[in-house]
Amino acid sequence: MDCVGPILDICIRLWDCSAKRMVYIHELEEEITSLSNAMNELRNLSQDVKRRVDFAERQDLQCTNQVKGWLESVEIMEEGVHQILLKGRKEIQTRNNSCFGGFCKNFCSIHKNGKLVTQKLDAVRRLLSSGQFQAVADKLPRAPVDEMPIERAVGLDSTLHEVWSGIQNKSVGIIGLYGTGGVGKTTLLKRINNEIFGTSNDFDVVIWVVASKEASITRIQDAIRYRLQIPDDVWKATKVEDRSIEIYKILRGRKFVLLLDDIWKRFDLLKVGVPLPDVHNGSKVIFTTRSKEVCGHMEADRCIRVECLEQDKALDLFLEKVGKEALNSHPNIPHLARLFAEECKGLPLALITIGRSMASRKKLEDWERGIELLRSYPSNFSGVVDYVYHLLEFSYDSLPSTTLKSCFLYCSLFPKGSSIRKSGLIDMWIGEGFFDEFDDIHDARRQAEEIIGTLKLACLLESGESEQSVKMHDVIRDMALWLACDRGEKKNKFLVKDSVRPAGANKFAKWKDAERVSLWGHEIKDLSGLMFCPNLATLLVSGTLVGTFPCELFEAMQALGVLDLSGNRSLTWLPEGIANLKNLQYLNLSRTALRALPVEIKNLKKLRCLLLDDTHNLIDIPKDVVSSLSNLQVFSILQSPDQMHYCPQYDELVLLKELECLGHMDDICITTFDALSIQKLLNSDKLQWCIRNLTILLPFTPFNLSTSSLHRMKYLESLEIWNADPLIIHPEKQRIQGPLSVERMRNLRVLVVVRCGMLDMTWLIYAPCLEILRVKDCSSLRQILGDDLENPKSAFSCLTRLHLQDLPRLKSIVSPQQALTFPVLEEIEVLNCSSLMKLPFDSNSAKESLTQIKGQRDWWDKLAWDDILVETFFSSKFVSLDGIATESQDSLPTLSLSLPTLSLPYGHVWYTV
Repeated sequence: MDCVGPILDICIRLWDCSAKRMVYIHELEEEITSLSNAMNELRNLSQDVKRRVDFAERQDLQCTNQVKGWLESVEIMEEGVHQILLKGRKEIQTRNNSCFGGFCKNFCSIHKNGKLVTQKLDAVRRLLSSGQFQAVADKLPRAPVDEMPIERAVGLDSTLHEVWSGIQNKSVGIIGLYGTGGVGKTTLLKRINNEIFGTSNDFDVVIWVVASKEASITRIQDAIRYRLQIPDDVWKATKVEDRSIEIYKILRGRKFVLLLDDIWKRFDLLKVGVPLPDVHNGSKVIFTTRSKEVCGHMEADRCIRVECLEQDKALDLFLEKVGKEALNSHPNIPHLARLFAEECKGLPLALITIGRSMASRKKLEDWERGIELLRSYPSNFSGVVDYVYHLLEFSYDSLPSTTLKSCFLYCSLFPKGSSIRKSGLIDMWIGEGFFDEFDDIHDARRQAEEIIGTLKLACLLESGESEQSVKMHDVIRDMALWLACDRGEKKNKFLVKDSVRPAGANKFAKWKDAERVSLWGHEIKDLSGLMFCPNLATLLVSGTLVGTFPCELFEAMQALGVLDLSGNRSLTWLPEGIANLKNLQYLNLSRTALRALPVEIKNLKKLRCLLLDDTHNLIDIPKDVVSSLSNLQVFSILQSPDQMHYCPQYDELVLLKELECLGHMDDICITTFDALSIQKLLNSDKLQWCIRNLTILLPFTPFNLSTSSLHRMKYLESLEIWNADPLIIHPEKQRIQGPLSVERMRNLRVLVVVRCGMLDMTWLIYAPCLEILRVKDCSSLRQILGDDLENPKSAFSCLTRLHLQDLPRLKSIVSPQQALTFPVLEEIEVLNCSSLMKLPFDSNSAKESLTQIKGQRDWWDKLAWDDILVETFFSSKFVSLDGIATESQDSLPTLSLSLPTLSLPYGHVWYTV
């Protein structure tokens, strides 16, 4: 019995261990099950959160750090739980199969693993609790610049480089990009944006704003606010007048780039809230506009014109839009594609629109019909009106007055690609009555000059082949014709033709609805059969081979106000029917072969402009014809000096007297050939008041004139003096005190002196606004400006062109020790001036404006220079004329600026005097 007690005690202890084992194993199994369930729940929650995060990131939001940390914790927890569950299940299985001794031996391990399961379960439950997120992502902080989608840009590299140099220049804060509508300004601005995106730079933010024609300050502020991510609650709580302060507070501490696309007028950057760029903040404002004038209003530090594409780049763009399938569909289509591209004259908008339209055309006949349609009726070509004209007409609609719009539309009457003489165009505008509100014809001319300038600034007109001419881009011209024809509703309102059907009853059928007709070119030879034209107000027949005008022509045009018959070299007479044009106000007979001015012209009582330039065959101006034109304001009878032996047969002195007696006469352009005529001019206050262009052709006789006489010709703009030997023009005072002390000839812009005997031309100091000086074949001329000038530095401050030819004794332009600034000089041409060994240049001369110095190489190489740097700079401007045919001593140069050259139909100058 003594051994029963210990055995019983051992049994009890074994039973207790077995019971505990069963409890621990049971509890561990429950804990493992709970942990597994909790982990599954956590895993599901994690997947839900991840889906929410993925969705938010697709909305350009960014996962919060809290969510990101929680998801990372879940991943770590999942791995840890997985290991514990494996170990726990393994131990349960092992312990179930082990003996009592093994259990007792590893009891501590079971107990420890149970605690780990319990701890992990608590940790999983805490993660479950903390994973209930209301929001999983925030708005992303915007990148400094967003890349913009853009088609492949063609031909903008050089302009982009120019803009980029401005961006890198610390002194350039505001850059204006201007150009015709559809030329690629927006594309260029996008490229600038993307260049900033793809380049290492220190800009804090780049802001893109589409301004457009209807843009308001509020609209621009909203665009800036969106880019700066100003919260809605802050913005809506801010008063409208204080929003600029909110923008300013943010931008003043940042280095920013503001890209403004398509602005039409000035707006105040500070009023918007944009700090002005300067060298300290390093910020930039770059904008596009159709008007160079806006660049000035915006105070741009650099204005860059976006030009149409060069022909090779234009062709590349057109071929790209057409595509290889259409181009390869017939061997002749690539040639026609080149013709299409040429018709677009480098305007990207037209190239893209027409290229896309032709992309689906695979037949040769479609391409042949297409090019004919584009040339003859471009507004009927698919897409041209909708995608080209409607965009371009915004520029027209923005013109501030009906007069400006009328003047613009009028330019569409001239041939494609032609240069239009500004002075002649202004005469036509005056004849049309566009400036009837002006009592003074000179005020009207000044207003017309401003209009030309405005149209050029608006990129609706361009500079022509010379400074005195303008031209219109072909696509702009086509759009103007479409506008003039009431946006295509009245197709025959403006008719511009370079040919007329040779025969047929319907030869002039369209004319009955026409208001303005322009016929030009050698294909036009016959106007017989003309029908009644009740609405015709303007008829331009210029540069044709028409020899006679039928009598019924003028009987059919009772409403005609403007008649231009210039440049018809075969025209020798006018029918008596011209007397029927009772409403005629403008008549141009220049460069015709007329032998006599019809006496019937005296019946044209409303005539205001009569132009007879270059009528070398004119031998008779009947007495009292001119004096009968009581409303005549403008009269021109300039004769180009290329006719060496020409002398008028009409009585020049009588003509001057008749002009003098006309009460409304304000504007005279005339060539005089004898001393009596010149004396008449100099003795008549009325004639001197009216003279605008004067050419004096003398038979190598002395000519003596004072600056006071020229001063009395208040409106004199162009003066040519030929064959005066000697020529003496003397000031009132013996010593010239300086260029600004006495301004005598304020309006003189052009001076031409040929074959005159003189030692110097110091009297030019009295012409402070002279722009063009041409001197030829003056063998005694030694110096342009004499040595007795006290302050020559500001002489020639407006001169843009200086041409010197066949001046063998000319030694200097000014005293050799002096230099002139020439602030706007663009071109110098020197030919056969072997004694001229020094140019009046120093480091301050014509630095910004000069484009070229033309001359012979041997003359250039012998020039003396005071400074090697000055020599190096001006050497880069030199253009050799060696090998280029020059005029002989016996021929007359093409110096006359009073008359341009006509070259129609194949040339590019439209002769309008």
